Amino acid sequence: MNKMNQSSSYNSEYILSAQGICKTFEDGKKYVEVLKGVDINVKPAEMVAIVGTSGSGKSTLLHILGGLDSPDKGLVMVAGQDIHQLSIKAQGDLRNRHLGFVYQFHHLLAEFTALENVSIPLIIAGLSEQKARHRAQQIIAKVGLADRTSHKPSELSGGERQRIAIARAMVTKPSCILADEPTGNLDRKTAESINQLMFELNRDEETSFLIVSHDIQLAQKMQKRYDLDSGILVLAE
Repeated sequence: MNKMNQSSSYNSEYILSAQGICKTFEDGKKYVEVLKGVDINVKPAEMVAIVGTSGSGKSTLLHILGGLDSPDKGLVMVAGQDIHQLSIKAQGDLRNRHLGFVYQFHHLLAEFTALENVSIPLIIAGLSEQKARHRAQQIIAKVGLADRTSHKPSELSGGERQRIAIARAMVTKPSCILADEPTGNLDRKTAESINQLMFELNRDEETSFLIVSHDIQLAQKMQKRYDLDSGILVLAE
């Protein structure tokens, strides 16, 4: 399929759309086909889950959808643009405008405060430090940590660090959040509070969430659930 035909196949109904994603890794003398022609679509303001066992390729798929890794074959459209046909700089700009990332481990910068961590994506996007800090304060308050802005990650609990990580992902007002096991490192009570927070942000900010998780109970609450098994992604009934 040439580039022109690929672009014409994009459906503007979706903020994120992937078609025919294939990915193979070399493991010693073997080749492991991790993704076998995966298709997935995410609408604006939609909550979508991908469920699969450890090692099923969920994180690999998420990285490809976010432009952090390249597929061997297939097409990924983000807000109408083929992300893997863009330059490295253009990919970064597209991610900064339309995508946010949340990981199982928060990946906050240890030497910076919560406010500084959340401000960084806006400063990278070109906002003044004053405007970036103001927006960061707003979203930190939105995740319930207005009184923790001056604290560094080591001074926050696990749940608080993950809330700050979500605030950092949300601060640019992205179209879609890609979350990789966002509660996998938390106790059940804290995990439930983080899950509730993501649903609230989806409702209030109209941001789509694509969440990779082992949590079947969480996945069942989503508008759409995909199951990934042996490289095949299937939309659950």
